[in-house]
Amino acid sequence: MSTTEIYHDYDFSEPLFNWRKFKQMITGRKRFFAAISTVILVERSYARLNRKVRRGKEKHGWTKDTIIPMYKELHKINANRMYRLCKSNGAIWVKFAQFLSARPDILPRAYIEALKPLQNDNRSVPFSALIPTLTEELGPDWRDSFEWIDEKPVATASIAQVHKAKLKNGQEVAIKIQLPAVEKLFDQDFTVMQILGRFLNGKIPQIDVIQMIRFMLEMTAEEINFKYEYANTKQFGELDHQPRIRVPVLQHEFCKTKVMVTNWINGLRLVDVLDQNHKSGDIDKIKDLLEVLQNSYMQQITKFGVFQADPHPGNFLVDDEDNVWIVDYGTIGRLTPEETMNFSMLIVAMMQGDRKNLGPLMKKAGFKGLDNDVVEELSAYAYKPKKAMKENHRGQTMDEVMNGFMERFQEAHVEVPDSFIAIGRVLATLGGFFQTYKIRFEGMPF
Repeated sequence: MSTTEIYHDYDFSEPLFNWRKFKQMITGRKRFFAAISTVILVERSYARLNRKVRRGKEKHGWTKDTIIPMYKELHKINANRMYRLCKSNGAIWVKFAQFLSARPDILPRAYIEALKPLQNDNRSVPFSALIPTLTEELGPDWRDSFEWIDEKPVATASIAQVHKAKLKNGQEVAIKIQLPAVEKLFDQDFTVMQILGRFLNGKIPQIDVIQMIRFMLEMTAEEINFKYEYANTKQFGELDHQPRIRVPVLQHEFCKTKVMVTNWINGLRLVDVLDQNHKSGDIDKIKDLLEVLQNSYMQQITKFGVFQADPHPGNFLVDDEDNVWIVDYGTIGRLTPEETMNFSMLIVAMMQGDRKNLGPLMKKAGFKGLDNDVVEELSAYAYKPKKAMKENHRGQTMDEVMNGFMERFQEAHVEVPDSFIAIGRVLATLGGFFQTYKIRFEGMPF
């Protein structure tokens, strides 16, 4: 199934205003005007500061030391405006915030920090609100297939909620159910995003706003159609994973567009297990579990060319046999054979602090806007694991390396391949685990 099947007749090339868009704007007028007014407010504030800076340079000879703090202060103000907008509008706007908070290559740090809380800010809905979706997807007699369903959710995300249940055959399962009105809100937000994309395009240097919004909408469109996640989970389950890596087992007959059912995993969140062992002082256990996860992601990126691209801490579970279960395949990173090779070589260069080859490898991997000065600065962020170990972990950690790279990309207006953004997010998240528990990040185990 292609993404265009989800979009139906929606396209960025269609007129900004037509009858469908008019109806969408009327239906979602509160959210629509909140979005438009906030974005205009943000855009105008930057326009005013830009004019002020130009006058300051011409009349008073302002330097970067004067100008940069002014922009940093405005970034904080506007970042909070965007946070309030995304939190208030909810649904797809939360996905938008989550997407942007993982893009330090295009947004200043103030935005990343302001939007990060929305990574985990999801409110559950009553189970009764999900019954119409279950009836629509599984039929009016859907209850006959279950012994019981726990109406208290075990997890809630921006577009779905998960409940524990037991089938009539005695098997315990996890049911992922799409939240009410997600498709309707996506329709409304597609229109808003299209208008905002046209309004902002060309006003943000070095950023193709329309392309960025299109990428985000395509990613979200796939997430709200569980048939994609079903196919992704099935594909991952068939791969030859590292030992002790597990993928949920699908209950095929119950997997639909808005409902997906897998086996229930009797385990704890990885972060909870790590915290328990950290308190008890079992560093070897922490190291073992993190290496299992690290080895898996390096295999996914450098060998499979396909990887689970949402390394949220809640998506890793540990069972009684210390197997690590990776769940939630709504967001997948896919690499061509050429990208797999290029990114693998680039990761090795970053891991080994290979300053000589870092620049050429980045250009080969599709980074645009690089010059010798930028490459030299980026080389300063290259990971030095041996040095870090000698300094008793006071050296760079992997998440610091990735964040350093991404922030420098943003400052230097370097265009970063979308595929590397997903890889960078994965590596930064893994590096964060290793930093928190003071375990060395090896990077390339094979």
